[in-house]
Amino acid sequence: MSSFPEPAQALCAARAILQATDQSDGPAIALRVGIHTGNVVQTNDDFFGSVVNKAARIAALAAPGKIQVSDATRKMVGETQDYRFAKATSVQLQGFDGEHLIHRLV
Repeated sequence: MSSFPEPAQALCAARAILQATDQSDGPAIALRVGIHTGNVVQTNDDFFGSVVNKAARIAALAAPGKIQVSDATRKMVGETQDYRFAKATSVQLQGFDGEHLIHRLV
């Protein structure tokens, strides 16, 4: 779990982590990344709240080695040369009402 002041910083860090694990000579690590944007509750070095829970649910839906983001994060980051996203997918997230759009970083 990590927290960043800006969504683009989270995407940059996620990419770097995945690239580092891909280049490792050690055993394969199947990391899945989910990013959501919003206010969290912080206690010492821990983060809590629905934003954290939603990010975890999004990560659980990601394929190994992939980064998925919430619609809120996607809107804040925008579509740039650095960040391009696949077509949004509508999903249900455990513990959250309704359908939620998620986007895979490509």
